Amino acid sequence: MAMPTRRSHVIVKGAPDEVWGLIRDPLGWNPWFPEMGESSMEGDLRTITLPSGLAIVEQITTVDDELRRFQYRIVENFVIKDHLSTIDVFDLGDGKSLVSYSLEIQPDAMAIMLGYVTGQALLHLRDIFEGK
Repeated sequence: MAMPTRRSHVIVKGAPDEVWGLIRDPLGWNPWFPEMGESSMEGDLRTITLPSGLAIVEQITTVDDELRRFQYRIVENFVIKDHLSTIDVFDLGDGKSLVSYSLEIQPDAMAIMLGYVTGQALLHLRDIFEGK
């Protein structure tokens, strides 16, 4: 059975390598994804402690500098049964980038919530590059 999917995207006034530099670092997301709270790494596992105190463990599965692709799975969470998120940074030329953030997730209800949160994170990312 297919999982519900969501995708958000934003055009960023920033060179793709600069934008990718913020995304490729699993511990450097707080400036553009403030909802994450605190994070730490052990091997390929990132533990996020949300401001509410809830911990989420994610497995970083892909950090591809050539494709500018970052993928991770939520592997420990009492609500989420299955998950895969993919972030891609595309070169639009003229110092602009297209950033796409897609997710597949079970249960269905989480797709709406996390789809909204990830879309907001992309707007924060855009604002960083536009000096807002």
